Amino acid sequence: MFRKALIVLLMVLCVLSVTASAYTLDDIEWKSTETKTLQWGHNFENGEAKDDSYDTYVIKAEDFSSDGFVSLSLSKDGQIKDIASLGLADSWEYRDEENGQDIKLFIKEIKTNVDQWTGNMEDPTVKVEVYRRGVPDFDIDIKTEKNEYDPRSPSNPKEVVTTITVKNKGYAKAEDVEVIVDPAGMELADGDLKTHITTLAKDETSEIIEVDFEVPHLWEETDLDIEVTVRAKDINGDIHEDSEKKEITVMPKAELILTKSIIEELYMDETAYVSVAVRNYGIYSMNSVTIKDTVLSSMELKDSVTLEKTVSFKPGETIEVFSYALKPIKPGKYTSPEAVATYTASNGKTYTYESEDPKIEINGPYITLSQKMDKTKVEPGTEVKVTVTTKNEGNRDASTRVSSTDFPEGSTFVSGDTSFDKVLGKGESGSYSYILKMNDEGTFKLSPATATFIDMESYKGEKISNMPEITVEIPEPKETSTSSSTSNPSNGDSSQPGTESNEEVVEPGFESIFAITALAGVYLAIRRRK
Repeated sequence: MFRKALIVLLMVLCVLSVTASAYTLDDIEWKSTETKTLQWGHNFENGEAKDDSYDTYVIKAEDFSSDGFVSLSLSKDGQIKDIASLGLADSWEYRDEENGQDIKLFIKEIKTNVDQWTGNMEDPTVKVEVYRRGVPDFDIDIKTEKNEYDPRSPSNPKEVVTTITVKNKGYAKAEDVEVIVDPAGMELADGDLKTHITTLAKDETSEIIEVDFEVPHLWEETDLDIEVTVRAKDINGDIHEDSEKKEITVMPKAELILTKSIIEELYMDETAYVSVAVRNYGIYSMNSVTIKDTVLSSMELKDSVTLEKTVSFKPGETIEVFSYALKPIKPGKYTSPEAVATYTASNGKTYTYESEDPKIEINGPYITLSQKMDKTKVEPGTEVKVTVTTKNEGNRDASTRVSSTDFPEGSTFVSGDTSFDKVLGKGESGSYSYILKMNDEGTFKLSPATATFIDMESYKGEKISNMPEITVEIPEPKETSTSSSTSNPSNGDSSQPGTESNEEVVEPGFESIFAITALAGVYLAIRRRK
């Protein structure tokens, strides 16, 4: 029993040994990596320690002979692996069976620089070209009929026909080549997602591989990456892999197209008509779609209209959702807000669609009128200054007349201008001022000023100004401190302490009032006698 187990173990080891060394140096396809010139005793490194496919070797010029030979050593990990004496155009191949790395040195040039008189060499050099075992590398080409697929279009292909070719652009034959296709979630219509190629020689291109996918029906525009991975073995059994992607765009299976139309230019006295239409550009019904529109801030609705509706659409159906009229408020160039539709699809996501934002220009004058007072609180008899200002904030000239005809009760016009008459251009303004005397107490509103205007297009109108308030009142008297008299010998009072004074205190001025009253009584009695 033990003997049988030992035989099986030896057979396995033999198989592994044959697999690990299934090729000879004659089978290798070499790749030139670098060329270096060495002086006597100098060396250089070949390979990259961080690269798993290349171990680092040290090549050193150990010795030269005057008859044109050089002794080179090959070291790895600080240990000399081999030494060889080489002449011009000689090759030296070394195989590292343990690590699966192969290296070849080719002598391109030897300069012994022998002195004719002494026969000694002076600074001999050797130029060495280093080769490594070549490995396969792949150029993957992926083609589709189109870059964009639209399932809504009757003429659009229903399948994504994909063709793939693989070229071995490396330096060695590839074996057991696998071509693996990732369809980015698309359903396979024809072909295979995995193709096996036995071998692919250096510079060889594979036959065309065709794989077809069904064009997916998606709720939103999506970019999909068809990815192809090529995986193969080299002569040593090492795996080499490359990948490539091809992006295609798939349009949504259903989409709402909103159209908002409005006149591009109008005058202030004209009416703008707005229409919002929606089309279901798709192959699926869309139910309970909410559509909203917004009125431009420089315009107002002429009629009572609700600009929000919930509508359902069949595939390809077009509905006029809104139709309404607008009245201009102020001239200028504006961008109308977009109409917006929102829809919650069967996947639970909510999608938003917007119309274009049409541009509109409103023409005409726009007259503003305001008045202010230089004081807001005064005493009776005070004069105040009133300033009336008008401005044309539109884009057309207008003949403008402004006047102030009424004044608050309890006031008197003193001086100044009360009217203004001028053609105001775009951005121009004018003003006048007058003085009022405030006579009576109270709170008064300034009477409004009135402006009338007309332009060259016979567009006319009237504007009323604001009505600022003014308060007229007598200020309260300021409080003063008084000192009361006390019975104190020092202030001249003759009354003795403990006695009461019988003198009557008379308020200042009382005697005068009493005398006037008496005279008036005498005068009335005389008139009655007569």
